[in-house]
Amino acid sequence: MEISKRIFNRLTTRLHNEEGSLSVVIIGLFVITVAALMVMTDVATVMVAKRSLAQATEAAVMRGVHTLDRASYYTGKGTILTTPLALINDRAHPSIPIDCGQAPSDIVLELLNWSAADQSMKRPELQRIDLVDFSCDGTSIEISTIAEVKFPFTIPFTHLSSAYLSASAGSTNQVQEGFYLFGIRLH
Repeated sequence: MEISKRIFNRLTTRLHNEEGSLSVVIIGLFVITVAALMVMTDVATVMVAKRSLAQATEAAVMRGVHTLDRASYYTGKGTILTTPLALINDRAHPSIPIDCGQAPSDIVLELLNWSAADQSMKRPELQRIDLVDFSCDGTSIEISTIAEVKFPFTIPFTHLSSAYLSASAGSTNQVQEGFYLFGIRLH
């Protein structure tokens, strides 16, 4: 009986002893802080990669929209008085025609340049950029792209090491109003 009472007293003394409990709290807070920093780093990486993908998509659509359909563009009967008469009559210029057959290859070439380039705008975490949707009506282009972004850290308590991002952009090539003298817009 005396032995069991002594064992009981030792156990209660050890359970009520608070020595070393602060180190457990500090270790727990450290683990939570490191996990939060890893998640914030991954979120920041995704945000920067998303902007880089948007810039690549915009650059590709601008390259595609500048693919001139020469046959349609040069069939008009413009003269030296066409622009001044359009300004006087307040007539809008038509859109510049786009070669919808050549534009996709120019867009893919621009996306490949972005994927392979070591530019400051392209993030190294952003993997190959792919064209997933292309729409051209002869005067405007709309595209959608997708790319994989690799996380610097695997998200704690998961097995996620990457995510897929998408971006869309569209553009129309319009003639700007005004009078140009040696490439300088005067009006």
